[in-house]
Amino acid sequence: MSKPGEGNSWPLEPKIALLRASVVIGSLLADGIGDAILVRGESGGGQSLRLAYNILQAAGCRSFKTDYVACPSCGRTLFNLQTVTARIKARTEHLKGVKIAIMGCIVNGPGEMADADFGYVGGAPNKINLYVGKQAIKFNIPEAEAVERLVDLIKEHNKWVEPGNKIAH
Repeated sequence: MSKPGEGNSWPLEPKIALLRASVVIGSLLADGIGDAILVRGESGGGQSLRLAYNILQAAGCRSFKTDYVACPSCGRTLFNLQTVTARIKARTEHLKGVKIAIMGCIVNGPGEMADADFGYVGGAPNKINLYVGKQAIKFNIPEAEAVERLVDLIKEHNKWVEPGNKIAH
């Protein structure tokens, strides 16, 4: 008797299907093979559509939402990465086509966020540096103010739209 996913038509566990589809389809798209996809096999049409959108965005073929890059965290991380990332996402998740990097320290952060539009980087304990592209723009912002200063920076560079509006410039 064969196991689920071994050459038969048994449905895969959703997380396994997501992983397999992302790896296979994303690899092809990243290599320039194709620019549109249709995902079947998810339990609902909405899930399949979300998966397709996420794969296209991750491969750099389409931009449907805000894109985030965050470091995995290490001993040099100068703030609570998960909490801050959630706060930044809550303020910016409506900004289609904007890429925001959230990096815990100045040591590796700037290199890892090289293709982001904006960066939020721990510069010192309780201090944040903000970037536009690869360029540090604002330094030593108190952590308590830094998310709002990031929003201000996005507005200054005409990438902000109010939540509910559809287009980011």
